[in-house]
Amino acid sequence: MNTIEEEVPLGRRRRYSVEFKAHVVAACQGPGVSLAAIAFLHKLNANLLRRWV
Repeated sequence: MNTIEEEVPLGRRRRYSVEFKAHVVAACQGPGVSLAAIAFLHKLNANLLRRWV
């Protein structure tokens, strides 16, 4: 699954699709799941993922 819609030059914000966000948030819903570990697997900042959840 592609995490971003296109490669972004340095200094530009990435844009994530709604489907990608839903997939990652769903992965965080299990009991005992580490949000930081899920963020690391998807190359995201844990604080960004926390906002999505």
